[in-house]
This record gives sequence, C-alpha cells and structure tokens, in this order.
Amino acid sequence: MENDAKLKYNQQGVLRIVGTPIGNLMDLSPRGIEAFQKTDFIVCEDTRVTKRLAKLRGFNIKTLTSLNDFNEKRKLTSIVDKIKQGNDVILTCDAGMPLVSDPGYKLVSKCIENKIQIDVIPGPSAIISALVVSGLAPNNFFFGGFPPKKKKRRIDSLKKLLEIDATLIWFESPKRVLSFLSDLLSIFGNRQTVVAKELTKLYQEILRDDLKSIICDLKKRKVLKGEYVILLEGKKEIVTNEINIVVQKKIYDLMKTNTVRSVVNTIVKETNLPKNIIYKEILRIKEKK
Repeated sequence: MENDAKLKYNQQGVLRIVGTPIGNLMDLSPRGIEAFQKTDFIVCEDTRVTKRLAKLRGFNIKTLTSLNDFNEKRKLTSIVDKIKQGNDVILTCDAGMPLVSDPGYKLVSKCIENKIQIDVIPGPSAIISALVVSGLAPNNFFFGGFPPKKKKRRIDSLKKLLEIDATLIWFESPKRVLSFLSDLLSIFGNRQTVVAKELTKLYQEILRDDLKSIICDLKKRKVLKGEYVILLEGKKEIVTNEINIVVQKKIYDLMKTNTVRSVVNTIVKETNLPKNIIYKEILRIKEKK
C-alpha cells in the first residue's frame, strides 16, 4: 500500500478542461457530468454557479476553488503542484468553454510549461452557436471577444478589422450594445448584422437585418437585458463604377469648401459606404487635380 501511495504521488495528474451549458442546463454532456463526479478538485469561475449546476443536474461535486482575473496569478502554483502530486483537476467556467473571454489561459500555459497532460471535454459555445444560425458566411470568421470599454481604444481596434474578409463576431453587454452597434455603423457602413441574445435560453432571440434597422429596433425597447453575441458580415468588394456614379460628383463638390474629415463623414451618412472606400476615392480625385 505504501509503495502504491508513493507511485501515485510521483505520477502527475491531468488538467481536464470541461465546457458547461451557455443557457440550457440539459446541454451538459454525460461525459462532463461523469468527470465532475470523479474529480476531487474543481477549479471554476464562480463556486456558486458550479454548485447550482450540480444541484440542478443532480450530481455530486467535491472540492471547489474559484479562479478569476484577480486571483489567477496567486493560485497558479498551488493548482499546478496539486496536479504534479497525482491529482486530476477540472478547469471549468460559468458558461460555455473555459478560456474564451474567461480566466484560465495562464493556468493552461503553466501546465504546458510543466509538461502536464491536458484533456478537454467540449461543451456549447456561444460563438459557434450564433455563427451557425446567423445566415452569415461560416467558413471564415474572426472573434474579437469583448470590445474595449474606452471609445478611442474601441474605435482603433475596429478600424484594424476593416479589410478582413470574414464574418466578425463579438460579445457585448446590454449596457454598451447600442453604442457598440453605432460604432460599427460609423466604421463599416450599413453591413448585414446579426444580434443573438440569450442563446439556448427561454427568451432566446436572433435579429437578422442591416445595422441601421437593428439599431432602430433596439432603440425602441425600454430595457435591454441579457447576453449578446454580435455578428457582422465580412468585407465586400464595392464596384468602382458604382462609387463614381453615386459618390464621385458629391465628393468633388464637397471638397471645394470642406475638410477631408468633413467630406468623409457627410458621405458615410448619405451612402453608408465604409470610410476607407471614401478616403481612397478622395485620394484618387486629388491625384487627378
């Protein structure tokens, strides 16, 4: 028995990443439940949420510890040591797949550093769920997480995505969803957009329309609640002749008495064309003068 204990101590355990439901509790897989029941040590985002999941799905869990942005650095060493001593550890989160806009990245990196085996039990993903029901191109997409809260940083980060030929996806809170959609309109123009709210829950809602129409719809609502996934169609090539016919004369006339910035803002409001397209047209006109 003593030799078995020493052998167990010298064998490293496994870090097991387990996905949880994003809304509907029945989406936790049987394999996920089995892992929760068998593992002695569970690292989660919020212990109250994980306890509630166990209670509602009718399974028992053992030791729980929280891991968040504030304590992750402090707890890393003790969790890794526990795995090194032969204990299997689960890393989970409140909803969806851990690490996706949630804590855990540093722990996974530390385990890789220490040559610890990492396993995964996949679960629902709000990103993929929203993408497949959106109707937007699913073959190529970019996930931007939560946009920066400060407007300048947010605008700068969005401008970098103007040339990406892929469906763009973000998470956003109800407090900032309208201002974020307005920023998208000012930078990308009136592209096709999907706003998915409360996916897999009782009040799931999926809005599909152009940006202007969706903003108008949401503004009519007294209160905005829930968790939002925002999807924007990727860059589309705009025919140069169309720009010449619709926009060129207007730009030329405005440039006589206005600054470049003023011209761009006016044309964006009138045509919904992306700012970068208008800038290119202004440069082309200037070169011909």
